[in-house]
Amino acid sequence: MESKPLPPPRGLLFLVTAPSGAGKDSVIDVLRRRGVDLAFAVTAVTRQPRAGEVDGVHHFFLTDAQFDARREQGWFLETANVYGRRYGTPLHQVRGPLRAGRDVVLRLDVQGARALKRRYPAAVAVFVEPPSPAEAERRMRSRATESCGEIARRVAAMRGYELAFAREADARIVNATGGLEHAADRLWDVVTACRQDPARRLAAASLAPAPADG
Repeated sequence: MESKPLPPPRGLLFLVTAPSGAGKDSVIDVLRRRGVDLAFAVTAVTRQPRAGEVDGVHHFFLTDAQFDARREQGWFLETANVYGRRYGTPLHQVRGPLRAGRDVVLRLDVQGARALKRRYPAAVAVFVEPPSPAEAERRMRSRATESCGEIARRVAAMRGYELAFAREADARIVNATGGLEHAADRLWDVVTACRQDPARRLAAASLAPAPADG
């Protein structure tokens, strides 16, 4: 995992993360469809698109060779290996909107969110939870986009370390089955509250990497 320096912004940075099956992408997509005033950063991943996913809208879908080349070019803010795939945040997806004073929503796996929150404490970490690990597993099986082995790895990661991130996050949202709109409302409440908090705005205006340990 690696991260690059982020220039001082004027907007707020929201790190939205969740275990597999929690539905963070669906929650974010609801806000996107509502046309709210947010910039939604598009992340990169080394896998093929799922049904209905569009390159450059849901993710940038890259081959391993393309991912390596862009990392060498300094294209990423951070990268991580998760579930046997590589994920990365394109620097321009975050830097440009923040410099323009827009608030940015960045969806990340738990590894990436933890790394960026430690490096940029002024960012707002939002953890989207499933109602239970069993329900998250049921959702994964029902969407039929992962093998049984892949689902087992994701469930193990969820139980092993991902759910624990809820204690580190600035806000927690439970995405109950049938309650997607309510979960999106809660995410918007978090955004609104942070926008109205002068301390958050002041911290964002001087967002810089935290000092290295030692």
